[in-house]
Amino acid sequence: MKNVKFTGVNISAALLVLAYFFPWFSAGGSGSLSGFSITTTGISPGMLSMFLGGFDRILMILIIVVPLSGALILYQNVTGNKKFDKYYRPAHFIPAIVLVAGMILVYFKMKPDVPSGNDMYSQAMRNASSMAPGLFDVLALGAYLSLAAGIYLVLVAIGKVKDKEYYTPATDNKPGAPGNDTPA
Repeated sequence: MKNVKFTGVNISAALLVLAYFFPWFSAGGSGSLSGFSITTTGISPGMLSMFLGGFDRILMILIIVVPLSGALILYQNVTGNKKFDKYYRPAHFIPAIVLVAGMILVYFKMKPDVPSGNDMYSQAMRNASSMAPGLFDVLALGAYLSLAAGIYLVLVAIGKVKDKEYYTPATDNKPGAPGNDTPA
């Protein structure tokens, strides 16, 4: 536990892993989907397979890279092991890219098709589409936390934000205390 530093990058990486299990989408009172349930639904040939296909389904499976990127950043920062060094820098960009692409996809999926014309049916469809929920109506806590952590990692990686240590654990400085190398 000595190698753990509470820097913004480590906190953001841990948030990416934890927020994966929080609700990302909420459908009112009928339930919510976490990042984990979205991924498992995208992999299995479940009920959503009749609604989603191709790129949509691939994006549902790609959501797994969000917590994996966080885990890779944490692993490298805590252990100091450079085993996955070539993936370290891309791991700062991938979560934000996947999340923004997913949110854009959801936005366009939620936008209903409204037929053009001035007949009564077209006007009724336009009125109904104005009552449809928007993207920010269905996003939940996990999506917001993951997006904030992903954007922070991107800003640190491009040098717009300087990463700093936010908390330093107190050390026991008494002579002869366990873990203290100074003699009594």
